[in-house]
Amino acid sequence: MQFDLMQRGRALMDFEVSVRRTASMLQQRAEAELAAMEVTAESLPEDMEARHHLIEERLAGSPVFQARALLGEWCAKQHGRAAEEAFEEIRERLLPELERLREGGTTITAHDFTAPRYWSEIWFHRTRGGWDASDYNGFVHGELVHKKYVSKVFPGDIYGNRRLILKQLPRDDYAAILEVGTSSGHHTLAIADVFPDARITGIDPSIRMLEQAQRVANERGLAWDLHTGVGEEMPMFADGSFDLVTAYAIHHEMPPRAIAAIFAEAYRVLKPGGDMVMADVVRTGDLDKMAAWRMDWAAKWGGEPFWRATAKLDMEPMAREAGFIDVRGFTPQPGRDPYVIYGRKPA
Repeated sequence: MQFDLMQRGRALMDFEVSVRRTASMLQQRAEAELAAMEVTAESLPEDMEARHHLIEERLAGSPVFQARALLGEWCAKQHGRAAEEAFEEIRERLLPELERLREGGTTITAHDFTAPRYWSEIWFHRTRGGWDASDYNGFVHGELVHKKYVSKVFPGDIYGNRRLILKQLPRDDYAAILEVGTSSGHHTLAIADVFPDARITGIDPSIRMLEQAQRVANERGLAWDLHTGVGEEMPMFADGSFDLVTAYAIHHEMPPRAIAAIFAEAYRVLKPGGDMVMADVVRTGDLDKMAAWRMDWAAKWGGEPFWRATAKLDMEPMAREAGFIDVRGFTPQPGRDPYVIYGRKPA
C-alpha cells in the first residue's frame, strides 16, 4: 500500500531499526568476549537452560552484554508502540482509503469459534493487547511493523523466502490452495504471485489481520476467500477440498499439540494426491550451540513463549503420523530461516 509517514513517525521507525542493528553489533562483541574466555559453541552445555546460566554468569560484568540486553528489551517493547504512534499521526488521512479497500472481490467469513488459550491469552511479539487490540492493528503490523521494521533487521529477504518455498513444489497447477495463518497477507501474496490462477482460501483467528489481508488483496484486484478460525480445527472446509495446504512462520507461535492437529487437518482437507508445504524458523538442532542459544535468548525477550519447544521439533514424524508420504524436512539456506516441511497425501 502506498502512504507516507509524517516526519515524527519516520523518525520513530528509523530509530527502532537503528537500535535493533546496534543490538546486533553488541551481540557480536559479547560473543567475542565469550570466545576470549574460551566459551564457544563446542564448549557450551547441551541443556539450553544450563547454556543460559553459563553465559549470563560469564558475562555478568560485561557492559557490552548489559547494553545489548537493554537494547533488546527496548526493541521488544517499543517497536510496536512506535508503529502505533506513527499510524496515529496519519490515521485520519488514511481512513477513507483503508475503508475503501474493504470493498472488492476478497471476502471475510466470520465463524463462531473459540480461540485457543495459547493465542487469546498471550501477547505475541510483546504486542500490547494482542493482535486484535485496536481496529487497525492489521494495518499497523502488516504495513509498519513488518515493512518498516522487521524486513530491515531480518537477515535475508523475508518476502523472497516465501516465494522460495512455493517454487520448490512439484506442481504448478494447483487450482485450490488453503493458507493456514493468513495474518495480514504476506504469504498469501506470495501464493498469488507464484500461482496466479489458483483460488486462494485463508484462515486466521485474528479478524484485524484478515481485514488487512482483505485490503491488500482488493488493492491488487484479487479475490481471496478468508475465514476466521484456527488451523487445528477447520469444520468450515469439507474433506478433500484443496490441492495445496501451506503456512509460513506460524508453528513457533503455538504448542506442539496444535502443530500436530494442524497436520491432521491439512491432511483431511487435501484432495488425494494433494501437497502440503509449511515453513517455520530454522531448527535449533541444525545450528551450533552458540547460534541456538542466541536465537533462544532473543525469543525469550521477544515474546515467543513456544519458540524453544517448537524450534527443536523434528516435524517429519508428525507429518507422517498425520498420514503424509514423501515427507521431507529441509532448510533451503543452511543455518538460516526457513525450515520447510513437505508432504503429499496419497492418491
